[in-house]
This record gives sequence, C-alpha cells and structure tokens, in this order.
Amino acid sequence: MFRGNKPVLILPAILMVLMLLGGYHFLQESEAITNEDLQKRIEFQVSGNKTEEGMDVEANWDWTVMPVEGLYGEDYIGVSVIDRETGQVRTDIEIENGTVELFYANRIIEQSEGIVVDNGIIFAFPNQLIEHESYGNIGRVEARIVGENLDKDDIIVNLLHTWSDHSPLEMEDAAFSSPTFTEAANVPYWIVSYEAD
Repeated sequence: MFRGNKPVLILPAILMVLMLLGGYHFLQESEAITNEDLQKRIEFQVSGNKTEEGMDVEANWDWTVMPVEGLYGEDYIGVSVIDRETGQVRTDIEIENGTVELFYANRIIEQSEGIVVDNGIIFAFPNQLIEHESYGNIGRVEARIVGENLDKDDIIVNLLHTWSDHSPLEMEDAAFSSPTFTEAANVPYWIVSYEAD
C-alpha cells in the first residue's frame, strides 16, 4: 500500500489533524460557568460535633470550577442556631470563638476571626488572585457554640457570594435575610443555606 517513507510522513499528519479536531470539540463542549451559576457547582459540607458545653461547628467549601469573570468581591459565611420547633433564632446560646481559614495547595494562606452578632457569627473573606494564588475558592470556618440542648440539625450555615468590588456588608444578621452593603447599591450576590450532614 505505502512504499518507502510515506507512512512516516502521513501518519503523524493524520494524528495531528485528529488531535486538533478532538481539542476543538472538547473546548466547544466544556461549560463556561459564571458567578451567577457558581452556586450550583460549590462543594460545601457542614458538620456539628457535640461537646460538654455545646457544639463545635465546621464548614468546608471548594469551588469545583472557576467562574469566567475571575475572582472578585468578598464572600460572607454566617453561622446561626435555629429552634426547629418555632423556626426562630435561638438567643440562649453564646458563640465563644470562630475562625475562617483560606487554603491554597493544602496550606493556609489567610486566617481571620469571625464577628459575633445577635443571631450568630459572620465570617468575611476576599475572593482574589494574588501572585498566582487564589483566595476564597477553598476554605474552612470553625465556631464553638455554647448552650444547652444543641443538636446539629439546629445549625444553619449561610454563604453570601458577591462578584464585584463593593462597600463592606453591614455585619448585623448571620442569616443574611436582607443584606445591606454600606453605601453601595446594586451589589450582585446570591445566598445559599446549608445544614449539617
């Protein structure tokens, strides 16, 4: 069929064409995620472990994809305790401490404390890219709640995600029922609530 060195020249050319077509097909099929759609792609886990004084709460998150707009804005996580019978926020509990840690390549790149409010605790952290290190897409929050008759089903963790530069959130409500950004209007955001596994 082929004589001489023709197969050596023709087969690599065929392989190159197939690779180009496969790569083009892959790029056309890959889904571009926007910040608005990101809430469907975040892996978020909440756990609650009982202690003698109350409960230790831990929440971990990981964006499985990066949005096409990039990393901008600030995110907020609110932890609160709800009385399941009444649906009201419990005011007979106390939050001793809480921290948020952001990770890059399995190491902590930023750590800060939460702000205790009347109905829980709020953690704020940036979404940004600094010297090829992404901040905000992988992290963990921990909080120690002191009180009686606490159950992990009473813990609600809310994630408020923004994707623009804006004035800070007024730290008043861990449930983010009507978030207000200081001196800023039309801040794009979404909120998702999670419960302990």
